[in-house]
Amino acid sequence: MPEAGTDVVPVARLRLLPGGAAAPAPDRAAEPAGVRLFLVGGDALARAGVMSLLDGQGDITLVGDDEPGPRALAALRAHTPDVLVLHGLRDPREIAALLADTDPGLPVLTVGGCEPDARTEHLVHGHLPATTTARQLAAAVHLAAAGYVLTRGPLPAGSGAPDRPRGTTSVSDVPPQELTDREGQVLDLVARGLSNTEIAQSLILSEHTVKTHVQNLLHKLRLRNRVHVAIYAFEAGLR
Repeated sequence: MPEAGTDVVPVARLRLLPGGAAAPAPDRAAEPAGVRLFLVGGDALARAGVMSLLDGQGDITLVGDDEPGPRALAALRAHTPDVLVLHGLRDPREIAALLADTDPGLPVLTVGGCEPDARTEHLVHGHLPATTTARQLAAAVHLAAAGYVLTRGPLPAGSGAPDRPRGTTSVSDVPPQELTDREGQVLDLVARGLSNTEIAQSLILSEHTVKTHVQNLLHKLRLRNRVHVAIYAFEAGLR
């Protein structure tokens, strides 16, 4: 996700944390499916803007929002979200104080504001710039919920990772240009976390046809599962 005015090939290094996303507790069975998100930010109007960005992402449910403080912490404990997004916080001490009283197992993303410092970087799953698009934010939320840590920028020198041509990713060497329009549509919906039933409804197809498309997509891109599809879409700049 390059900053405006730069020309950087999107690269993300993803580290799977032990355990991944926890299964929902039984008392949450009646709640909406998908990723449950809580938003904290000092500016109510800016929070409304983030909520508007995510409004079209049907598999992300905003369970609450508030400004930093005791009320936000109480709401976090009550709603038990899958991902916490901190938006526009510019004081590292404010972020550190908030995360000190937050469940350490809760994936956290920061958007805009200051980047995590030494006190909080081990608690944050990724930092996104203020110029992040709705698709990029949604992709980051899904990956954080799945237990991945996102790191922006080029791989460090001496990391041993080979250089990749533009458009390829760490999980597949097949460029997205080789996908058909329909495969691209299916990839986008799978990366958003939709089930085969939801994809069928979105594309007005039978579930059997969708299942075939998904299997063909995994085979064509040489990906192992749907999580790798989300990583592929993120790294290739498709989300």
